[in-house]
Amino acid sequence: MTAPRRRGGDLRLNKRQHGQVLIWFLGFGATLAVVFTGVYSVGQITSEKQKIVNAADAAAYSGALTEARALNLVSYTNRAVIANETLVAQMVSLDSWTSYFAKATDVYQKEINALATAVTTIPVVNVIVKGLALGLKALNIAAKPLAQGVDQLTPALIFGWERVFALWYTATIKSAFTPPFMAQAAEAAAQNVLTQNVAQQDGRNDTAPRMLQVVGFGIRNQLEWGDLTKYYSKSAAGGPNDNRRYAEQLLLASLDKFSVSRTGSNVPVLDTLFGNSSFCLPFVVKFGSEKLGPTRLVNYERWEAQDTVEFKIATPPAGVLGCGWGKAKGVPQGWGRASASTRGTVMNTSAGAGARAFSENHNNRGWTGVKQLYDVTRDANGKPTATEVTFAVAAAKPSAAIRSNETLGYANRPMTGPTGSPDLKAGFAADQISALAEATVYFERPVRSNNDRTAGTLFRADGFTEFASLYNPYWQVRLSSPSAVTRGLAYGAAGINPLLSVFAP
Repeated sequence: MTAPRRRGGDLRLNKRQHGQVLIWFLGFGATLAVVFTGVYSVGQITSEKQKIVNAADAAAYSGALTEARALNLVSYTNRAVIANETLVAQMVSLDSWTSYFAKATDVYQKEINALATAVTTIPVVNVIVKGLALGLKALNIAAKPLAQGVDQLTPALIFGWERVFALWYTATIKSAFTPPFMAQAAEAAAQNVLTQNVAQQDGRNDTAPRMLQVVGFGIRNQLEWGDLTKYYSKSAAGGPNDNRRYAEQLLLASLDKFSVSRTGSNVPVLDTLFGNSSFCLPFVVKFGSEKLGPTRLVNYERWEAQDTVEFKIATPPAGVLGCGWGKAKGVPQGWGRASASTRGTVMNTSAGAGARAFSENHNNRGWTGVKQLYDVTRDANGKPTATEVTFAVAAAKPSAAIRSNETLGYANRPMTGPTGSPDLKAGFAADQISALAEATVYFERPVRSNNDRTAGTLFRADGFTEFASLYNPYWQVRLSSPSAVTRGLAYGAAGINPLLSVFAP
């Protein structure tokens, strides 16, 4: 009978302890709710901060990439300009040479026919000479239509090239390459990236960040762009101080051997007999042929090509050793001349074959001279004075667009009572969350020492470091740390004390 009473007493003791854990749980649950609410808010803000940082980086990179692509586009275009200018020089040279070749083969044929007549009494020699004459006649028949075709093709090619250059470079690139337009294009690209940087899920869209309009960013970008690039226009004075001298140097260095000098390219009939250095009987007489075939660029404005060959007979002055030509007069054997300019050819100051070449000059009008191109700004020694340009973006998202305690209505209760309010307010600066990013446009050609496996065949064979220019398309982009000036300008645009930028990382 006593055991049940103990059990009953134990039961009565357990009933008195029921609900003790619930009191502790309710108190701890309130704390957990506050903690969970705070964790949620902090997590949302941290997530939004990371998203806007990524968006700002992408926007800055895209804006700088727009400028880098513009620099590379001009580099490709400048290379194409030099290639086409070289083609003009080649066509002028070919125009001169084909005219010369047609005349030389005609003259040689007539002279050898006359020689064949003179040796009719020597059958074997007569047959050989006549065979040579027939060969020259065949060459002459082929050369005449070729010379006429080149003479007609050259001005047409120059006309077409000048129109393409005027339409593409002068009307398109020049207008779009100025600092204000480039700054607007880069800013538009950055804004487009920010607009598209929106998370989407189950039909819901995130709020896109907006670009803070920092006036100082655009001004600095335009100033740096103006320092980096320069339009090398023609100078009224011309000469060595003409701004087109860098393009001229590259153009002349790009000419092939045929355009530079065609010495010895004639049909070597006289040279076979006497040698290009001539056959010399000391103190008596000198026999030989002299071949001239230069192409030159005159004062940035005119290509001149001339090909002549003369048969010379000279007697050295009395008492003079050697075989110098002295004042020997030549017998013209072949001549040709062509020019390309807007004003025509120059006055005739030559004699012999040169005089005939001048009188029959093929004047290809329409070539406007060495082109005015964009390039990097250079010092007196030709080295670039600036090699980089920066582009900065400040992006922000209003606090109302962030799903935090405040926007969900959990932090709007008044702080009454001695214990205050349990609300957790984020305390956004200027009522928004913002991020700052900067990217740098720079020039760098891959070098072997860097072990860049993606460079392919872009390495320089000499291994030298290449200076920045707008003739090689190696302009690239990298994200860079915002400078103190960039941070100060961004803080001011966001409505934050710019002095606080000193403490920003």
